Amino acid sequence: MPVVLYTHGGAYTIGQPNWRCFLGFCSTLSRLANCICVSLAYRLAPAHRLPAAFEDGALDLRWLLSQARLQHHDHQSPSFTCDPWLSPNLADFSRLFLAGDCAGANIMLKVAMDAADSGLENLTPVRIRGLLLIHPGFHCEERKMTHLEERNRKRYHLALPIGETLDYPPVNPIHPSAPSLSPLSAYPHILIMVAETDPRYDMTMRFFEMVRGYCLHTDLFISPGKGHLFHLKEPSCSECNDLYDQLANFIKVCGTANGEIASAQLQKQT
Repeated sequence: MPVVLYTHGGAYTIGQPNWRCFLGFCSTLSRLANCICVSLAYRLAPAHRLPAAFEDGALDLRWLLSQARLQHHDHQSPSFTCDPWLSPNLADFSRLFLAGDCAGANIMLKVAMDAADSGLENLTPVRIRGLLLIHPGFHCEERKMTHLEERNRKRYHLALPIGETLDYPPVNPIHPSAPSLSPLSAYPHILIMVAETDPRYDMTMRFFEMVRGYCLHTDLFISPGKGHLFHLKEPSCSECNDLYDQLANFIKVCGTANGEIASAQLQKQT
């Protein structure tokens, strides 16, 4: 089965993988996409300011790499075995996806860009088939762009490195001073999701336009009339079903062996 490394949101300050909303998301996605979800627990601010969460995301990817390599040595070294849920008869690490919502999407974006900078060939036998960025938690100092509530603005300042503003590159990747998004060209498929009434809608749309300049197969899914992270708050609504269907289809199609066929199928279905 494909493996999805999922990172929850919470403005880098709250949340755990065992929260009901995140458990529900992973359970539903696993069932619909027939995949294994590995949910990342990362250090939270203000006790651990950024870049702690990004470091933990990178550490988790390295842990998955160690699990993938252990798959090939289970029979040779019985004393060193991979996690039972990631055994060779269950987990296919040649079909890995990086996914996250809100701040979790930012974390996975940073992990993906750093991994690409270091060379994806260093992850063998792991093969990242795509990124799923759900309602990214982008923010900026330009208040008219995000309409960020004051309490959320204060929460983010508890998470930012000392001296940084909301234009900190991993939080505002479209800022003129942010590093180029060109490392994303290393990935075959990227899915960006945004809710129509999300205060971050404009930033996310600008981000999408920038990303598809590097990744040829970048897909956009807009949930009309819905707000930020509505799928965690209204898991039974029809728009939520549409979101899950899109995620599951992306994983199933992009997990095929032929990337060009996958791209053609995605274009046909959108």
